[in-house]
Amino acid sequence: MHLVEFAFTKPPDAPEASHDALLAALWAVCGPDDGVEHVRVHTSRAGARGAAFLLAPDGAHAVRRCRAVCRRALAGSPVLHGWRLVRPAVG
Repeated sequence: MHLVEFAFTKPPDAPEASHDALLAALWAVCGPDDGVEHVRVHTSRAGARGAAFLLAPDGAHAVRRCRAVCRRALAGSPVLHGWRLVRPAVG
């Protein structure tokens, strides 16, 4: 199991998202192939940061899986409209 930290920023004029809404958006896009076992998030006025525990063959795969889940949540959740993924960075 691998721990991957992630962070989102939001535009200053975008509404804040609650902890529960952000968790729901992330879990809604998780599939069995993502390997997500557990997610924790902390929201703030600037966005959110969190950590995901993922089953993956190595750290690089875990980072890619986390990034994919985060991007799907951003694309599919109206609550996160305008938000951006800043960590893990594209690499």
